Amino acid sequence: MQRLTHEMESVFSEIRNGKMKATSELVDILFKGIDALESYLSHIQESADEGTEEYEDILASLKNIQDKGLQTEKPSQEVIPAAAVEPSEYGKMLFKGVKLEEHEKKAVAKADMIDLNVVGLTVYIQEYCVLKGARAFMINRTIEEHGEIIKLYPSAQDLEDEKYDLHYSAFVITKDAPDKLTDAVMNVSEVKEVYADYIRLSDEEYEYYRNAIKEDEAAQHKPKTVNDTDSLKAGSAPAPKQSIKPISNRSVRVDIDKLDVLMNLVSELIIAKNSLVSISSSSEIQLDNIFTEQMEYLERVTTNLHESVMKVRMVPIESVLNRFPRMIRDLSKELNKEMELYITGEDTELDRTVIDEIGEPLMHLLRNAADHGLESRDERVRAGKDVKGSIFLDAYQDGNNVVIEVRDDGAGINPDKIRKKAVEKGFLTEEQIKRMSDKDILDILFQPGFSTSEKVSDVSGRGVGLDVVKTKIEALGGELEAKTILGQGSNFIIRLPLTLAIIQTLMIGLGGEKYALPLGNIQTIESLKKKEIKNVQDREVINLRGTVIPIIRLGNLLDCPRGDNSSEMITAVIVKKGEKLAGLIIDELFGQQEIVIKSIGKYIKYHKIVSGATILGNGEVALILDVNSLV
Repeated sequence: MQRLTHEMESVFSEIRNGKMKATSELVDILFKGIDALESYLSHIQESADEGTEEYEDILASLKNIQDKGLQTEKPSQEVIPAAAVEPSEYGKMLFKGVKLEEHEKKAVAKADMIDLNVVGLTVYIQEYCVLKGARAFMINRTIEEHGEIIKLYPSAQDLEDEKYDLHYSAFVITKDAPDKLTDAVMNVSEVKEVYADYIRLSDEEYEYYRNAIKEDEAAQHKPKTVNDTDSLKAGSAPAPKQSIKPISNRSVRVDIDKLDVLMNLVSELIIAKNSLVSISSSSEIQLDNIFTEQMEYLERVTTNLHESVMKVRMVPIESVLNRFPRMIRDLSKELNKEMELYITGEDTELDRTVIDEIGEPLMHLLRNAADHGLESRDERVRAGKDVKGSIFLDAYQDGNNVVIEVRDDGAGINPDKIRKKAVEKGFLTEEQIKRMSDKDILDILFQPGFSTSEKVSDVSGRGVGLDVVKTKIEALGGELEAKTILGQGSNFIIRLPLTLAIIQTLMIGLGGEKYALPLGNIQTIESLKKKEIKNVQDREVINLRGTVIPIIRLGNLLDCPRGDNSSEMITAVIVKKGEKLAGLIIDELFGQQEIVIKSIGKYIKYHKIVSGATILGNGEVALILDVNSLV
């Protein structure tokens, strides 16, 4: 890993200094290097061993490109040899001004007792360094090859978090001289200069800490042995080998301000609880007013607490999108098409559980856009388009949903081609196809096993992809919609809920049973006369302000007991999935309620129109209906 990263760093350094230019060939090799590093890392995580692969071909290619690049490109500026730079006087002041703690002074004295040196270093990093935290880590790893670091200033945590200027100090117990440590650190990339010198205590301090060390050893009944000395001279004793478990990243980094808000709300919740407990000692006259006030207060606090916990669970979608530019670049070469990916809204936040699941559907849609959406070079030229195709990935928040659009400027989808394929493959009959609009025809693309591709390739054509995307998105409580303009391109729109834990719902009644409908899907609630329901092509529909909407008798579908049927009026909840509308006929309306979604579990095999359940205030269980599946 060290050899590979060193060669890659050398190439980056030459490009940054203007001595070389980045070419397509070079970027290909660098990507191979990144893949190799990921392979090493996965080996280490699984087996605590980096494997046997040497990747000599990548190292040779990097060296070769570097040699060719340096012959053809002249340096853009005079490079001053590191040895010619005068040691900074500030470096001396910096580490000589650092206060050593008691235990650190004791370590210095102990080193002196066993003939080891203590060396202080101030390391200066180049101004153009991008990852200061990683650079400090690599420098410290180099120092640790020569001894044991007993102090860092600023601290190791501050160095990791990049909370330091372009210099820091390290104090090392070592058998080597300062100049040897200086040479070693100067070999690390992006180090500008190093100042190193011996660290000494005063004679009085040496005397004091020597006596303290002897007293400690006597107290422990453990005289110093040759092995102790050898161990310290070698730097530090080897740590016992631990079994390495594969790492599964289930953590979320949380801003401290968000945690402060959360802590404050929890304290408010405790106050509300204490107030409710104290009500029991109040007189009956006061009881009603106090109870009502406290319940309103408790409701406010729990709502704010819910919002705060939601924000803590939110992560930017950027972590998913970062992998796609590389994928599009590889597809461009594989498909022999010029294409560019444009991403917007990387900072849009989604629930962590959704983030973990959204990567695969987006990958399918992008591969689809590259393979099916964008035309070949010749076709684009004939159509008067730019030779380079464009794929757009846009993410943005829309109310309680996050919308992700994957669109391209390709040929678009031809509905007639889908009609022909659907009949050929037996998905639909000629008669059914004739009755379907272009919008309905596009939905056939999401059927399992359906593909318009003439040949099967590594990229697509097997008829799996869009159906997988649709299934995954709907499992996350979202919806997928396709739009297209022939000759101009296609757009696949994903709508996802911000969170999967707590949602706003409309509670409804069907024959004495309670059900929950997610509020995000509901357009309006209508009171209708029974005679307004008409039959069109054996389907019940209503004409609502000029729009014909199909009716779903929810009680029949869910096999609920029949309610009172004597009234001439019926209640219909108008729901929406993308651009499709449907009217759900219900018996009762209980109003809006915030509910916590509970999984029903694997033991009950329930229909996909039920997305989960919730426990109501009186202990009853109400099923949550999936409007997407209903429509």
